[in-house]
Amino acid sequence: MKASISWLNDYTSINMDVQPLINALTMAGLEVESVTDRFDYLNQVVVGRIIEVEPHQNADKLKLCKVDVGAQTLEVVCGAPNVANDTLAPVALPGTVFPSGFTLEKSIIRDVKSEGMICSEAELELGSDKSGIMVLSTSLNVGEKLSKALQLSDAVIEVDLTPNRPDCLSMIGIAREICGIQKSKIKYPDTSLPDGKDDITGFTSVTIQAPDQCPRYTARLLFDITVEPSPF
Repeated sequence: MKASISWLNDYTSINMDVQPLINALTMAGLEVESVTDRFDYLNQVVVGRIIEVEPHQNADKLKLCKVDVGAQTLEVVCGAPNVANDTLAPVALPGTVFPSGFTLEKSIIRDVKSEGMICSEAELELGSDKSGIMVLSTSLNVGEKLSKALQLSDAVIEVDLTPNRPDCLSMIGIAREICGIQKSKIKYPDTSLPDGKDDITGFTSVTIQAPDQCPRYTARLLFDITVEPSPF
């Protein structure tokens, strides 16, 4: 069972650091096998400043950018429509492993070398926008790791559950265990449903064909459902 610390904090305010929490869970019978940072894949993504943009000599829709990444200046081929001079953006360095499993390497694109990748937020799984590069605040420091610049850190603990603890096979279950350790209260999500004002007969009907075997059958229609991650 994997549990994100930030998600657990939605249901209980964790008042200890990660390592003491791991020790406490293990002593409570929930052995923590591993701890990873959800944003480890950003370790080789830095804040870069685009200092020069020129047309690609062999492709109309591509541009050749010079990008300052602090320690050096890279030449990067980019096809995003919003790439522009003096823009700060995330730059993936060679060796970056993206969440999709793709490993970035130096390459030749239409006979021009490309030493990195200027990324969209969708490529970094930091949002859904894939229409262009992710434009960063000009207040950030060039060359700084993106995870540090944006304060992205979220420990994910993996718990090895034994067959007698199926109650912890959910975020709520792990959060409830932490509440027991901390002697704190759990904050359950609101699962209440508003009472409908419309008569259900205008939408559907229920017919009981065997009232001797099923004297009562109730039905409720739900509209405008949004599918989201469930803690249960």
